[in-house]
Amino acid sequence: MRLKPPSRAELDELIHELSLPRAEPRVLVLPDFFLDVIVTYGAELARFISDVEEAAGRGGGSLSFKSHRLMRGGNAANTASALAMLGAKVRLATRTSQLGLKLLRLLLPSSVDLSLARGDGDLSTTVALEVEVGGRLCNIMISDPGSLADYGPEDLAPGVHEAIASSSYVCIFNWASNRRGTQLAEAVLREAKEAKEAGGAKTFMDTSDPSKRAEEIPDLIRRVFKRDLLDALSVNENEARLYAKHVASEDLSDPLECAEALHRELGLRVDLHTASYSATLEGGELHLAPSFNVKPLRATGAGDAWNAGDIYGWSIGLRPRLRLLLANAVAAYYISSPNASHPTKPQVADFLRSAAVDSSSKINRLK
Repeated sequence: MRLKPPSRAELDELIHELSLPRAEPRVLVLPDFFLDVIVTYGAELARFISDVEEAAGRGGGSLSFKSHRLMRGGNAANTASALAMLGAKVRLATRTSQLGLKLLRLLLPSSVDLSLARGDGDLSTTVALEVEVGGRLCNIMISDPGSLADYGPEDLAPGVHEAIASSSYVCIFNWASNRRGTQLAEAVLREAKEAKEAGGAKTFMDTSDPSKRAEEIPDLIRRVFKRDLLDALSVNENEARLYAKHVASEDLSDPLECAEALHRELGLRVDLHTASYSATLEGGELHLAPSFNVKPLRATGAGDAWNAGDIYGWSIGLRPRLRLLLANAVAAYYISSPNASHPTKPQVADFLRSAAVDSSSKINRLK
């Protein structure tokens, strides 16, 4: 069944919402910043593997690639950048090296508050190889998590506790790279919900790919994926499948059915983002929106841009389908930007005025 494309009236409504003067949300994001080395190979995965084998067979050598780029990375840092460009007041809490602090100041918008970033640790780094798989750009990441690997509650800068109390949104990312991620998330989310000054912040989490820590998923679900701690869980197709295995009574493979199972069994809002559509499940209701037709120039960071649009749309009270359309637009703008830029609200509005929607998108089942 085809997804319903947005009408011109819906897009105009979203453009109008973005133009309204508002008190911008106060958002705290943590805990990761990576220096990313993005290598776009410019060929199918099979060709890359063949080239590697050929080079290894002759005792080593260099490979040709399409582009090689140094960028800001890390789910929290990327989301902070995108939120700040939309106008949110963002604070990033992280631990990196002195070089990492300098890089943060160079690579993030100047409006991002870095007073909660510690520089007494080790820089987190990633090499992201982007190759084509079935005509779709795919990223394969090789990472050294640096200080993120053991980032626990005691590693938070002193000002983080005040920031939790005064933020309207507290967002935790990249549990997958942090061996103490469950302990950190449980402590921060509980403190956010108990904050008095803000009346209890809204909480959001994207764990990143948990497949390498599958044995720890039950403990994460039991301790963190709880209605009294977490308001919204963001997942992609793979993450939805992995988590659904631990909560569903049947074996599910369709990502939307997996997201529905997570929402039904955990009682959380579940936000699903895929290459062709996005969905949100809240209060027993399902809302869907197709992706925008753009030529992707990169895959790395797309989910972070989507999360920023999702969080910002939530913060300004957009109805669910408009929130999804905003998240889709922010991600589409980013992946098609020649300079890997996150958009401002006027730039999102311009994008929506000329946007092409993937009206051919289908999902296996609609409620």
